[in-house]
Amino acid sequence: MKPPYPNAEQVPSLWFPLVKKFYQAHYPSGKPNKADPIWVIKDKGVILCAVRLKRIADNQLLTSMITDPNFRKLGLGSHLISSIHPALNEMPTYCFALTHLVPFYIANHFTTISVKMLPEELSSRFRTYTAQGRKLTPMCYIRS
Repeated sequence: MKPPYPNAEQVPSLWFPLVKKFYQAHYPSGKPNKADPIWVIKDKGVILCAVRLKRIADNQLLTSMITDPNFRKLGLGSHLISSIHPALNEMPTYCFALTHLVPFYIANHFTTISVKMLPEELSSRFRTYTAQGRKLTPMCYIRS
């Protein structure tokens, strides 16, 4: 049976201006970077959701995940993560989940971890973000 949404695609550099516009419209602090792999689900040329995998040392940080507000609560975020399992399995993958999104990430193969379990490069970043008042939970992708 065909999934209800197209599978995620890694963004080629040609699409970068479209991705940047998508982030500016829906998540201005997401700041996409051409150097990082960005995955999107699009329908009829329109980006519906996106996520960035930022490589840090021998790890990657799943960051800047956003779904167009008009398409939330339809399962797109879960479908996006499911579509990129091969990329998530390439190396240890972490995320700093907004506290209210922890159940979403748990349902999508992440588990909560202590800050002490983060690699040093990520631990310092996590502490900086939480010192700014962000309510975040460190999580690790359960590799399959």
